[in-house]
Amino acid sequence: MEKEAFGSQSLISIKSVRKGVIILKNGSLRSILNVSGINIALKSNEEQESIIVSWRNLLNYLDFPLEVVVHSRRVNIENYLNFIQEKINNESNELLKMQGDDYYAFIKGLVSENNIMKKKFYLVIPYDPVVLKAKNSFGQILDAFKNLFSLQRQAFSFDNPLNSQDFEQYYQQLMIRQNNTITNLSRIGLSAYPLTTKEIVELFYNLYNPETFERESLNIPEAFN
Repeated sequence: MEKEAFGSQSLISIKSVRKGVIILKNGSLRSILNVSGINIALKSNEEQESIIVSWRNLLNYLDFPLEVVVHSRRVNIENYLNFIQEKINNESNELLKMQGDDYYAFIKGLVSENNIMKKKFYLVIPYDPVVLKAKNSFGQILDAFKNLFSLQRQAFSFDNPLNSQDFEQYYQQLMIRQNNTITNLSRIGLSAYPLTTKEIVELFYNLYNPETFERESLNIPEAFN
């Protein structure tokens, strides 16, 4: 018997994005925080130790897992180049116009020969309402983990749709985790803010389209906000 063929989209566990929250196919929720970075190498030994201890205490305080994601992508400066060209075209002073042309050529040459990279740091905050019941046998638990960590269709296509009442209940619990995490990050000196629906869609578009520049101007339907 031939195996059922399925597209790469079935390997993506995201069901939808609503109110700045990712809804997975199994009914779990995810919030993503954009976190500022710290150049720890520029800190004194005492400051470095304090930061490390504070981060360790934060992880020990939490009763849920955190996923740390570092996203590096080539920067698309097309909008900046268009801005410069517009300023040059509107400049009446010939000397300033020549200087603008030189600057434009320099920037364009620089990015054509070098990759200008942008690095962002994210924390993924989970809320998983689905739990294994005590009556499950060890074999059933083992099978669940096998499905989760292997490329089996059911591990990605399992669909457990949420009704509005359940979503609101889970959403409120996720927001409590999110706000507590932001507060604890601020104590370390890290500022963080939750991504909006538009920012989440743009982030995953860029993740699944690595051959393109970073895009930040996608047309997001109002229904997704």
